[in-house]
Formats: sequence, C-alpha cells, structure tokens
Amino acid sequence: MNVSVKVTFLVIERPPHRFRYIGSIWPRVHYLDGVDTSCRLMFPEDVEACDGDTVELKMSFLDDEIHQSKMYEGMPFELYICSVKIAEGQVLRLEM
Repeated sequence: MNVSVKVTFLVIERPPHRFRYIGSIWPRVHYLDGVDTSCRLMFPEDVEACDGDTVELKMSFLDDEIHQSKMYEGMPFELYICSVKIAEGQVLRLEM
C-alpha cells in the first residue's frame, strides 16, 4: 500500500539549531484515537524538511494489511519520536 501524506513538522525547542529531516525516518504514527505503530516516511532525493516546514511524502508500514481498512483520504495523524510529538499530517492519497 502506498500512502501519500502532507506533513507539517513542529518547531521543537532544540538549541542551538533546528532539526533537519532527510532520506527516510521511522517515527511512531498515532491515528483514530488508538492506533499507535511505527511507520516509514520516505523523502524524495531532492527534498528535506526542517522544523516548521510542510512537505508531501510517502508513508509505509511493515504490515500494510492492518492499515488498509482503517486509513482514509483526508485522515489526520500525528508523528512521535520518543514520546515527543514531532509533526502533524493528513493522508492525501491511498494506493492499494
């Protein structure tokens, strides 16, 4: 399953510099008041994001079948790393 998402990375206090996201990362995704699992965010080669940026990315899961019946276009979600909320997003497209 290919999931296209729009993600806005939150500004998190991290002195002395802002954080930069590039390549692929494995945060926790929370959606539908109870789903909490790891996901992979894949950045295109020429795309990077810093705190405060909004980008369109691909999202994938280790076990797609579980998420196929729960996710829908327009669905909001939140991303966490070590219990710190790093981003909020919305599903743009689902491709099975």
